[in-house]
Amino acid sequence: MPEITAAMVKELRDRTGAAMMLCKEALVETGGDFDEAVVYIRKKLGAKLSDRGDRVAAEGVIAVAVVDDRDAAIIELNSETDFVARSEDFKQLAKELAEQVARSRATSTEELLKQPSLVDMALTVQDRIHDVFSRLRENIVFRRFAFVSTDETGHIATYVHVPANDRIGVLVEVGAESPEAARSEEIKHLGHELAMQIAASRPRYLTREEVPEEVLEQERDIARTVARNEGRPEAAIEKIVEGRLRKFYEEIVLLDQPYLREPKKTIAQLLKEVGKGAHIRRFIRYEVGEQTGGAATSGAIKETVE
Repeated sequence: MPEITAAMVKELRDRTGAAMMLCKEALVETGGDFDEAVVYIRKKLGAKLSDRGDRVAAEGVIAVAVVDDRDAAIIELNSETDFVARSEDFKQLAKELAEQVARSRATSTEELLKQPSLVDMALTVQDRIHDVFSRLRENIVFRRFAFVSTDETGHIATYVHVPANDRIGVLVEVGAESPEAARSEEIKHLGHELAMQIAASRPRYLTREEVPEEVLEQERDIARTVARNEGRPEAAIEKIVEGRLRKFYEEIVLLDQPYLREPKKTIAQLLKEVGKGAHIRRFIRYEVGEQTGGAATSGAIKETVE
C-alpha cells in the first residue's frame, strides 16, 4: 500500500471537485490508483460527477487554418504563462504554424520544424519559434497538431472560441451529396453550427458504435452502484441503468446530443433537416492543456504530438 500523501489527496480533489476526506478515502480504498479512485467517488456521489482528469497544467492557445477549402490544420502552442499566451506575438506565431501545417501537409513535428518558414524563407520553422522566444523570453512548446484534407463533396468548418482566450478550437468535416451541395450556404452554415456545438458540448465520439464496450460497462457498473446506494428496488435497476446509458450517449456522442439552439432536436435530426446529403465525416476538438490520447477526435485524422 503506497503512502497516501496530502499532495495526492489535493490532486484528486482538483480532478474531481470532491471533498478532501472522500478523496483520501477513495485513495486508501483503491491503493492510490487515481483512475480507480475517480470511479470510487463517482459511485459514492453519483454518475454525473465531473472528472476533470484530462487536464494538465499548461497555458497557450489553439489556432486553425484552412487552405483552398480543402486542407485544414489545428495546432496547440503552449507557453509558461497566460500573459505570454495572450500576447499578439504568440498568437500570431500560432496562426503561422497552423497555416504551415495546412499548406505543407506535414506528418510530424520533426519534418515541420525543418521546413522554411512561410513568413521568412530564410528561417526554418524552428528558427522562427526561437525568434519569437528571443522576444518573449519564455519557453514555447509546439505541442501537437492535426491535419485534415477533404474532397470535392466535403466542407471543412473551423471554430476557435475567442471568449475563452483561444483555448478551445474545432475542425469538423461535413460531407454532402455533390460538389454543388458542399459549396452551398446551407452546408457552410451547418458546418459552423456543428463546430460551435462541438466546442461547447465536448462530444467524445461521432456515433454510438464508436464508444468502446469497456467504457459502456464502466458506466453500467457505476449506474448500478448509485441506484443501489439510493435504495432503488433490485427489479428496477437494469431499467435505471439503461436510462442512464441513454443520457450518457446524449453527453458524449455528437449525433445524439441535443442541438444547442433547439434542445428538443438532436444533431442527427438537424442533419436530416438540412438535407443535401449532409453528414459528419469526422471532427477534432482541441483544448489547451488536455492530455493527448483521450477521445478528442472522431474519424481518421493525422495527429502528431511533441
